[in-house]
Amino acid sequence: MKNDNLNIVYNLKKATNISEGLTSLIAGSYVLSLALTKRNVALRIALGIAGGYLILRSGIKLNPGHLDDELE
Repeated sequence: MKNDNLNIVYNLKKATNISEGLTSLIAGSYVLSLALTKRNVALRIALGIAGGYLILRSGIKLNPGHLDDELE
């Protein structure tokens, strides 16, 4: 019974991380595309940093080893 509960929690956490990672990847790509279209240099830098952060965050969330470290 305890093992079943752990499997359910693990699968829910995995699904949550995958959805968060994909959302961050899509949002980061969109923000970076906005950075390329703007003429204001300060705005381009700010959007580039924000987009880069979101893409890096997506990599962390989509990394399967990250979930194992989190659950231990």
